[in-house]
Amino acid sequence: KVSIDLSTQRYLGEDSQLNRVKYFNIHTHPFYAVYSYEDIRNLKENYGVSFGRAFNGPFWFFPAKKSLSTPFPSEAQAETLSRGIRDFTETLPTYPLSDRRTVITDHPYEGFHLEMDTKAAAQWAVHYFKHFYSDFNRPKFYEPLNEPFVHAKDYGKDEAAVRLKMSELYRDIGKAFDQSELDVQVIGYASAWPEMELKDFWHWNTRMKLFMDVAGDSLDGFSVHLYDGTNVTGQDNRRSGANADAILDLIETYSMLRWGIVKPHAITEYGDIPKGYGEDYSDIKSAQNHRAYNHILFGLMERQDRLLQSIPFITGKSPWYYKESGKLMAYGWDLWKPDPDHIVDGEVQGYLFTPQLYFYRLWNGVQGERCYATSNNPDLQVQSFVHETTTWVCLNNLSDDTVQAILQTTEFKAKPTASSIRRLNVPPGKAIIYSDQKLETPLSKIELAPYETVILCTEYEHPINFAHKRVVQSHYSPVYLQKIEADRTLTFTFTGLPENASAATLRMSIGRKPNQSKQPIVQVNGNPIEVPDNWPGYEQSSREDFFGAIPIPFSSGFLQTDTTVDITFPDSGGHISSLLLLSETSQPLESKVP
Repeated sequence: KVSIDLSTQRYLGEDSQLNRVKYFNIHTHPFYAVYSYEDIRNLKENYGVSFGRAFNGPFWFFPAKKSLSTPFPSEAQAETLSRGIRDFTETLPTYPLSDRRTVITDHPYEGFHLEMDTKAAAQWAVHYFKHFYSDFNRPKFYEPLNEPFVHAKDYGKDEAAVRLKMSELYRDIGKAFDQSELDVQVIGYASAWPEMELKDFWHWNTRMKLFMDVAGDSLDGFSVHLYDGTNVTGQDNRRSGANADAILDLIETYSMLRWGIVKPHAITEYGDIPKGYGEDYSDIKSAQNHRAYNHILFGLMERQDRLLQSIPFITGKSPWYYKESGKLMAYGWDLWKPDPDHIVDGEVQGYLFTPQLYFYRLWNGVQGERCYATSNNPDLQVQSFVHETTTWVCLNNLSDDTVQAILQTTEFKAKPTASSIRRLNVPPGKAIIYSDQKLETPLSKIELAPYETVILCTEYEHPINFAHKRVVQSHYSPVYLQKIEADRTLTFTFTGLPENASAATLRMSIGRKPNQSKQPIVQVNGNPIEVPDNWPGYEQSSREDFFGAIPIPFSSGFLQTDTTVDITFPDSGGHISSLLLLSETSQPLESKVP
């Protein structure tokens, strides 16, 4: 059942309006000369696409290794060196379409060396951002190294020392930007392999926790890459759903413990790593990414109030790949592919869109304020938005099985005048199935195929004005990463909860062997509550360890301003990595509902 209340505006903290620039981005930058003005204008104006993420940062221009024999350029030298780059960039036809919300990064082999002077490198990064960009096109986000920790092995046997030095580089860069007057936020570390639970959370302690402890004071946000499939290393698994929630909840909880605030996330890559389709590009291989794009997107939409940026790994045009592979075919995640009818003397003269475009087509035009919508099945994700006379109800099936969604819309006096449905389905190993159809009447039931995403659009005769406001707030316990022992009660406390909450949910993240219990005895202020045996996404039985966030709804009547939650497992092993309490409060709004 999917319940939709068009009279109630939904808030995540203080955020209600869908902030499209945090979600509908492309992993490239318009300053690359391969793009025409029309390429970029078309994406921005016709599909609502923003940019994104790009390489070519300060260490591309002056590599860290070079600094071992030649000092990093001074500010005066940076200003002189920048003139040619500035002149080139500012004369590009795409320059007027520059996007400041871009993330700039560098490869570790360019940006890091064990013997580098991290403070000098930090000053060079500031000089680069100050002089190589104008105020008009200076990127807002700086992620110094791309996926650095998986390259720690490239610098010798002591990988722990390398990770520490890398973290110190981020720390010093963050401090340098804090001391500058530049409007640039430093984020990191771009974790390629956030398998936090590995070896009883050894991975967490030696990677993200280490990084947060060393560099976190001077950073503006923490970045991870979320992929279904193996990104560089690790197990072949799905992060979308409960696993991604557990990863991000752990980072949020530790952030709250260290700084008293949740420093926001930057998901600077997310998607899929399709396997079994060969090395060469094909439209079917390209299409496989869509399941993960939408699965992860729906989860990130629930964190807008603590999200700086998110970027699906959809790249643009990749001439570098043509040279590297020796084949005039698209890189597997490209939005454009060479048009075989427009290759002249081995040079690509024209392009066609790949199936990646369907992500932007599906979400094109979706906008507005959140309205209250819920699903009683954690595998059926729902988001709903209202803009003037238009509503969008967005559904996503995380399940391996077909799901029937029964839509229950709160009685609403305004009459619908038009309705349409967009559907995007990619069965594993098959081509994309996309449709955009008008409906004679709004639907009350929709059958979603495994992994399918559906967006229902309805126009009403009058603008929709909210009568109520519903606010979702996340609350964090002062303890985390609690070891599970049989019949030992673990206690979590939450203080300063809102009075008169109208709904409440615990989100319990656990890391333990797949065959161990996931249904402990849970009491809220002494009241027993039922723990579901279902969670968003697959069951994770193929993983070495289960690591997921299990939502546990319960009666808000059990809440007090200061609330205690007791959790007791029947068997030993693993940890509760975090426990969040989500409260919802309602209040009336002045409104004229037609």
